[in-house]
Amino acid sequence: MSKRVTFVSAGESETVPEEDFPDDAEAASPEATRRIFLERAKSGYAKIRYSFVQSPPTATASSQPGVLAQLSRNQRAAVLYLAVLANWPWLSREDEPLPADAWLRFLKVDGATSALTWTAQSLSHAWSVLEEHALIERPRKGRLLNIRPLREDGSGHPYTSPTGSERDHYFILPNAFWTRQLHATLSWPELSVLLILLKETNLQPTAPLAIDRAQAWYGISRATAEQGITELRNAGFLTSKVRQVMDPAAVGGRRQTSLHRLDGDFSRRRRELLRSAARGRVNPSAITAGVDTGTEDDDDEVGILDL
Repeated sequence: MSKRVTFVSAGESETVPEEDFPDDAEAASPEATRRIFLERAKSGYAKIRYSFVQSPPTATASSQPGVLAQLSRNQRAAVLYLAVLANWPWLSREDEPLPADAWLRFLKVDGATSALTWTAQSLSHAWSVLEEHALIERPRKGRLLNIRPLREDGSGHPYTSPTGSERDHYFILPNAFWTRQLHATLSWPELSVLLILLKETNLQPTAPLAIDRAQAWYGISRATAEQGITELRNAGFLTSKVRQVMDPAAVGGRRQTSLHRLDGDFSRRRRELLRSAARGRVNPSAITAGVDTGTEDDDDEVGILDL
């Protein structure tokens, strides 16, 4: 005999079988939280201005390391800022801020070894680091912190979505970074080199990264650059090839350098497909048979640094 419950509506009661009501849903897991949040953002990637990795040259100064290098002692802060940018397309439209518990669930992973761990205390500290570097502001809204991103260059200017126009260039970080739990499992060298190469291969499939100039140009040490390249290569995300380039100042008139290509979910081809699909969702006439039609940020004229 099935159990029955009494349902009351408009002052009248009715007894119905209990099985007419669905069971309570399970609590959202970290994996489900990431999937649902990223689906709300719709694009399949986060936009990140070049200036987060490297400030552009000016009339009086060459390119300098971006804010990323200043976060080397707090990898959680770097990951947290990337999480804010990944979720901002939908969070910016919400009336209520996310509670700390939701941020922690987005960042945590289940069952991964050597993963970056998160607690309420480490989350609070990471917010403080981002605030100190002028990457977020967090006024209170009721009992919650209303997290809002600021520009990637650490200027403290209000955040706007990058357009890809002149002096507003950006690269993209595919959602695979989150769904494959790389935000928790990549080391700091891997993370920094991945972001550098996502920038440098934004307009072409390969790019050099001279380890002897990594400190001056990106703010990471030679050892960090070497370790990041090696670990990304071992993980299957990077292919490298040694080549000779002309150098009039070198013995014999040329020097040896390495070209690097991101592979798998981070290859330039995959990134272009994500961009093309996003354009197609916004404007179906802008995409034909999955071929990129050259809209949006294809006007970028920033060249890849020949290191």
